Amino acid sequence: MVGGFESEADRRREALRLVTEEGMRVEEAATSVGRSRRWLSKWKRRADAGESLESRSTTPRSQPSKTPDEMVALVLEYRDRLEADPVASIGGLSIVAAMERDNIAEVPAVRTVERILAEAGRTRRPKPSSGRSSRLPLPSIGSTPGVWQQSDWIHDRYLLGGAIFNSLTISDVGSKAICAGQYVHRTVLNAVTLLIEQAWPAMSIPQAMSVDNAFARTTHPNNPWTLWTRACLFFGVEVVVSPPGELGWTNHVEADNHLWQSRTISRHFCPDLTAVRDISGQACDWFNTKRPILDPAVCGTRYPAEHIDNHRHLLRWPPDMVIADHLDAKGNLNIPLSTGRITFLRRVEHETVTIAHTRWPTPGLGDGALVVASITTGDRAITLRHHGEELARLPYPITKPVTEPIYQPHPHSIYHHA
Repeated sequence: MVGGFESEADRRREALRLVTEEGMRVEEAATSVGRSRRWLSKWKRRADAGESLESRSTTPRSQPSKTPDEMVALVLEYRDRLEADPVASIGGLSIVAAMERDNIAEVPAVRTVERILAEAGRTRRPKPSSGRSSRLPLPSIGSTPGVWQQSDWIHDRYLLGGAIFNSLTISDVGSKAICAGQYVHRTVLNAVTLLIEQAWPAMSIPQAMSVDNAFARTTHPNNPWTLWTRACLFFGVEVVVSPPGELGWTNHVEADNHLWQSRTISRHFCPDLTAVRDISGQACDWFNTKRPILDPAVCGTRYPAEHIDNHRHLLRWPPDMVIADHLDAKGNLNIPLSTGRITFLRRVEHETVTIAHTRWPTPGLGDGALVVASITTGDRAITLRHHGEELARLPYPITKPVTEPIYQPHPHSIYHHA
């Protein structure tokens, strides 16, 4: 059995039957058998031409282990083409994916491509791993889009003449899609504008958004309601705030930011912010439409943007909105505090955890223990948990009025297990 089918040819026949007999669209039929639209389009063209649905062998009869010279030349041609792209990857999987996008009749296996590159001396030695990995319990959401997103700033990078720019990246953990914006100033208004005008229209509104403490910083006791937090709650998104000074809680977006830098400012000379934004746009397009990061057997595609589009009807989307149209005379964006949840991940110090300049007791827990503290604005309460067990549920002082959000938040925190 191959993914529920007796053979790949049976999978192809079933997909074609769904189109010709059931009247399904090509995209829907491909998804139903665990393959991409491009895959089914190729086999539909062959069927329409009266060709067999069996795979064609490219192995020469006289030398079974030798790849045809034409295929070797084609692989190297694709390698050159990708290397000329300012942001693309050039490994075996990227070459195979590019061939699939161009509907090449018989695409070689990734290992075959890698062998061709090695024999031609066209490989690069992989960079050694940093060895850094999170030792903290992170949610596992598989490849489902629109569940968990993470945000991270790259800040205070210098351009020609000493000008400084900052870049904010939003990553969707399930689909592997990203959105990035570059600014002179690292402000919460810029961050919210990127969310509502660019990130969420492309990736959907998630169930939860992980941030570091800069997004929830406040100088007022018992008031963690920054513009970023209020924007998330207004659209039904739980805000999850990482422990101070700890890495690993936003490891997906941190990895994306590292790759973004290697494809943009580390590879190209950018004299001004316009140049940074231009190469960043090319990089994000590659991330979302040409980076073969997903498993097509699971997602029906290799590409984040196509995966999101296939789930579009199941996801939450923001209204068409231009932030500049909603600023007051002082340039402020007024978003009310809505019913929802903001979750702080905190380490115990002296049998307490500190949230918004207030110490909350955690009797019996030693220093360094992890506490998940969720403030629910609807009932004005804070709940402290350790390893999923409720430690305390206490009143939380909220003096602002609380309104209903556009979308209802998920009933459980994404960290309810912690």
